[in-house]
Amino acid sequence: MRSTQKVTLDAEILAEGASSGEPVSYAEAKEIALLRQELRACWDRHDRTAAHAALARMAKVAGNDNELAAEVRRWACRFG
Repeated sequence: MRSTQKVTLDAEILAEGASSGEPVSYAEAKEIALLRQELRACWDRHDRTAAHAALARMAKVAGNDNELAAEVRRWACRFG
């Protein structure tokens, strides 16, 4: 018998939607994931300029989401 697997969103992304009281859309979740990926790449390249641009976009996406805003602050501390 063959089992089927469900594709689920990352628990971290789902938690972000829950913290603000409304679910995160697929487009928002994808944008957040891509921004995190960009920030990790900037960290590896030591590219502060690109990191600050990605942080600005992430802060805009964060809006009233306290957990995502805290993540933006943590990344900002890393890049100075």
